Amino acid sequence: MELSYEEIKASTNGFSLQQLIGKGSHGRVYRGTLDRGKRAVAVKKPTEGPRSTTGEPPKLDNEIDILLSIRNPNLVNLVGTCCRDNADGQGKEKLLVTEFMPNGSLHSLLHSSPPPRPPPSWPRRMLIALQVALAALSLHEADPRPIVHRDIKSANVLFDRRWNARLGDFSLAARVAERGSGAAPAPAGTLGYLDPRYTTPERLGPENDVFSFGVVLLELLSSTRAMETDREPASVVAWAVPMIRGGRGASVCDCRVELRGKMGRLVGRVLAVAERCVSGREERRPTMAEVVGELRGVVECLWWRPTWGCLRSEASASVLHQCIRAWKRCNKKRVTKKIVCKVDSGSSDDDGGGGGGGVERNEHQDEF
Repeated sequence: MELSYEEIKASTNGFSLQQLIGKGSHGRVYRGTLDRGKRAVAVKKPTEGPRSTTGEPPKLDNEIDILLSIRNPNLVNLVGTCCRDNADGQGKEKLLVTEFMPNGSLHSLLHSSPPPRPPPSWPRRMLIALQVALAALSLHEADPRPIVHRDIKSANVLFDRRWNARLGDFSLAARVAERGSGAAPAPAGTLGYLDPRYTTPERLGPENDVFSFGVVLLELLSSTRAMETDREPASVVAWAVPMIRGGRGASVCDCRVELRGKMGRLVGRVLAVAERCVSGREERRPTMAEVVGELRGVVECLWWRPTWGCLRSEASASVLHQCIRAWKRCNKKRVTKKIVCKVDSGSSDDDGGGGGGGVERNEHQDEF
């Protein structure tokens, strides 16, 4: 949807500092409202430099191209764009408008001091992992060629108003180039999450995202940062993997949340997935479809425990059904196990959140 500059400017109170929610080397992000204040959005107002000498498009053009080509409930989706001539007549100014995620990032949830909420429960962490995996899978399945996010990290996992995890920030995303085209971009990413084998443009592929996802998975299970300067070793991969391989996976897990019995075994399965994802040997890494399949099995086991209410919302049920469809599509196998979800009906509400409404649940319950 093409939006007018005046509409976007008015929605952000003239790009006021009070509406500023983030900034970086490529510009600023503001909170705004559309549809007479009924719909919250995020407006990216970048500081664009000249077109790259390597032929790569400016990052915002690339991000718009990616978001126009794909839409998925596990992604932070495009709402609209705006393009106008610069005041000096030199070039164009472009703005990007996406869904607004009001509950911050996974990085903030795990590492803010003081924390915004109690530590997430193990069922909640499993659901977050599944939602992020589904987001990455939707990119890897994109037509006409797979999309590699290239910057999967906890700061780019954002929560909508129902606390569903969404993958955002596609400024580094790139399509896998056709063989022999030479069109792949130079390696890019974030230290601590970047695949160590991604050293040349030719090595761009979905396996790069699988490695980054594995780092996020270790971070999610341990509540430790991907890189800790006061830890030896500093990398969560170098710290956690030897313990997992040595049968001491419980030592990796967040000690603030009790872990025992069946839950301990299920978390052990997820630790094993994380260890394979961050393997230095690309052939050992699972595909994202295989990751989704394993996490789906874990979440299905949790689903049947009536006390774990965080998995029994309508939005979470939708995630499980998305998962089953993705698994069927990728593996061409019939999934015979039927998940029955009993939820209340209610009207949906598109205020930057995902999933449907009408399910009563206590947002402050311990099962978060």
